[in-house]
Order: sequence, then C-alpha cells, then structure tokens
Amino acid sequence: MLAITEWELQRILLDIHDGPVQHMYAALSQVELLDAALQRSVGVDPEVVQRKDRIRKLLEDGLTEVRSFIGAFRAPEFEHRPLLQLVDELLLQHEHLTDTQTTLDTDAELPPEDLPVRIALYRILQEGLSNAYRHGGASKVTVSLRAVRGGARARLRLEIVDNGAGFDTTDALGEAHFGLRGMRDRVEMVGGSFALSSAPGKGTRVTVEVDAQ
Repeated sequence: MLAITEWELQRILLDIHDGPVQHMYAALSQVELLDAALQRSVGVDPEVVQRKDRIRKLLEDGLTEVRSFIGAFRAPEFEHRPLLQLVDELLLQHEHLTDTQTTLDTDAELPPEDLPVRIALYRILQEGLSNAYRHGGASKVTVSLRAVRGGARARLRLEIVDNGAGFDTTDALGEAHFGLRGMRDRVEMVGGSFALSSAPGKGTRVTVEVDAQ
C-alpha cells in the first residue's frame, strides 16, 4: 500500500510539472511579449505597466514555490539508500533551505528496516520538518531515531521535537490538519503508533514507533 502511495505521489508531481508548471511558463512568455509590445508603444498608461509587472512577479514567485515543492517531494532512491543516510541528508537539506538548526540523535546500530517502513519514516520526518518551519516558526529541531529494545520484534522510534510556537492539539487530526492526518495514516499503513504532543508556546513533539520489518 505504501509503495502504491509513493508511486501515486510521484505521478502527481509529474502531472504538476507537465501541466500547471508548463502553463505558467507559457503565461510568463506572454508577459514578456506584452512587455516588448508596451515598450514599442507610445503613451502607455503607467498603471498598465505596473499591473504587468505585478503579474510577472506573481508568476515567477508561483513557479519558484511549485518547483521547490516538486524538488522536496521527489523520491530519493529509497531502494538503494539506508534510512539513516536518507534522514541525515534530509536534515542537511532542511538546514540549507530554511536556516533551521537541526540535531540528529541516533543509536550506533539500528535494526534493518523494510522498504515501506523506510518510506513511511522518511515522509513523516519530511512533513514534521515542514510543519515545524511553516506553521511553528521553529529555529531548532531535534530528531531522534533509535532502536526499541526488549520486544519480540525489532522496532524503531522516530521523534521530531521543535521549539516552535506550538498549538492547541484539540482536533489536531481533524479535516483542517491534512498534513498531521497524513503522518498518522502513513504510520497506520505500516502497523505503527503515532503520538502528538504540543501546546501554545511549548513547541511540538511527534513520536512514531513501528516494527522495523
């Protein structure tokens, strides 16, 4: 199920790239042609030029945001890279893009994980980092990836703790919180547990625990 979800995500990204992104580029080209025509014209109303420049700026900002989104959710060759490497690279990327300080705590040895578990934990971390930055305004995020000892099966625990604004968790998994529900749903797909702790002014903690295999 998780592999299908990942495949659908990549298909959606491709559709966005081949559809809306190309239309936005075409619209930007039309703005350039309009700009050239206005420069050849005499007595152009300054308001027309001002509105044309606003349209160009909106299109350029929209393209930047969409391309950033596509890049962030592109599949990072899950089959060929271990979870710890994926997590480490994701944190470096997040620091580079957002100036957020990140810390990774992990055990020296982690149990090997199945591919669906690897994909689920990666996407949950990705969403957690995004939420901490976009909604919480966090400047620091601590990520913990550890083995859970003592059970019949090897388990992994992922924790994402930020120093952001925090929020009231009443109805946190309701319709208005699509990202949080997506995190919970991904955990459930691999039979794990999901816990959320937050309060206004207290930051946010997301804890996920799953069977490694």
